[in-house]
Amino acid sequence: MKLQNSHYITLVIIITLVLVTTTSYGQGLGDIGFPEDVDDEIAAPINGLIALGLAVGGYLGIRTTKKR
Repeated sequence: MKLQNSHYITLVIIITLVLVTTTSYGQGLGDIGFPEDVDDEIAAPINGLIALGLAVGGYLGIRTTKKR
């Protein structure tokens, strides 16, 4: 399939929108008014079982996709 100019224009618009919205999320909280004595301690540590769960989920997803 040969890409036409309209495909390139659509692709540029989509990439521009994604990049603009990504930078708008990264502006921080600014002066919202939170007190300085907020407890920022982590409630629970992230352990190695999360990586195992991601690996098992990826395996199951690939296996399901290949069966179809």
